[in-house]
Amino acid sequence: MSLGLFSSSSSRKRQHLLGGAIEDQLSDLRSDIASLANLVSKRGNKAGNLLSSRASDVRGQAETGLADMMDGAEQLLSDLRHRYASTERQVRHTVREHPLATVGAIAALGIAFIALSRR
Repeated sequence: MSLGLFSSSSSRKRQHLLGGAIEDQLSDLRSDIASLANLVSKRGNKAGNLLSSRASDVRGQAETGLADMMDGAEQLLSDLRHRYASTERQVRHTVREHPLATVGAIAALGIAFIALSRR
């Protein structure tokens, strides 16, 4: 009988040793998983910050480009207004200085338009 007790005691010790080793391995795995999750979180935060920074830079560049484009458009509109005013003054001056030539030019344009529209 003592043989049975000895083997039972040895079996319990092995189970206890194996159970302890498994618990140690599980503990190590839990620790590794926690470290991995922490590392992934840090990398995700860095990537998020980098993406946010780049998005901010792109937005700033877009705003600057839009402001430059608006300034250019305003300058172009101002130039067109000045050219229109200058052309208007020149036409008025020409009509006042040469009223008969103006009437003749308008009549010639009218005749040309009528001739072209009949074809």
